[in-house]
Amino acid sequence: MIDFEWYRSFISIYKHRSVSAAARARILTQPAMSQHLSALEAEVGEPLFIRAPRKMIPTDKGKELYTKIVPLIESLETASLELRHESSSLAPVMRIGSPVEYFTKASLPKIKDLNLRFTVQFGVAQILLEKLERDEVDFIITTQKLQQAGIDCVKIEEETFVVAAPAQLEEPSLQQDELEVWLKKQTWLTYGLELPIIRRYWREHFKKRPDIQPSHVIPDLRAILEAIEQGMGISILPTYLIQDSIAQNRSKVLFSKMCVSNTIYAAYKSDHKSHPAFQETLLKLQK
Repeated sequence: MIDFEWYRSFISIYKHRSVSAAARARILTQPAMSQHLSALEAEVGEPLFIRAPRKMIPTDKGKELYTKIVPLIESLETASLELRHESSSLAPVMRIGSPVEYFTKASLPKIKDLNLRFTVQFGVAQILLEKLERDEVDFIITTQKLQQAGIDCVKIEEETFVVAAPAQLEEPSLQQDELEVWLKKQTWLTYGLELPIIRRYWREHFKKRPDIQPSHVIPDLRAILEAIEQGMGISILPTYLIQDSIAQNRSKVLFSKMCVSNTIYAAYKSDHKSHPAFQETLLKLQK
């Protein structure tokens, strides 16, 4: 009798073309994955893969089986998750990893009305990825498009970064060749010494690395905005973060036509994509 887990392991090997990568994605040992595949091949009566060096190549029988069972397995997993969801008296828990500023100002207003309980962890992209790999979160919000076995990435939106300045600072009327000189003379606030988004801005508009020395390094975009409102300098910030400040005349945007864009992704383990609570959250985030 065929075990349901054999099918799941087969699908994972088919997607990753590797027993070891599939094992990592399913959080199983490599021998266990190999045993599942061997048992399924014994039941089917012929090989499902050609074992090539460092790659598993599906046979015609493997391709046929994959095409037939994937819709059935995904439908069954979705039905099981929905039944578990409906049988609980409490709203399901969604574990999210995100940069603190983006979650607070951009994500929370979109998902606040969902019938879910959220457990949120904050951190930079690499830390969040490690949490996802260890299954400490269900998905992460990140600016990095991950290309890693067992992890899928979906675009959420494009965020726009602009020069944010104190409300009282007058915007000069300058030509392009004069603008860089003026910007270099300003007091700069930055998220890190490597000038992460400032470096992007400079390359986009001046085709070079920024030759500036930041006056203040503050690893929190909300604190940088507060410092700008206090007249301490200028920085490059996302529009979603500063729109309320601008409306209250506490800060302003300089050179509004000169901006840079950044793509925001949701990253999650491939095996979790059918989770109904995750799909519901993702749809809200993409609006």
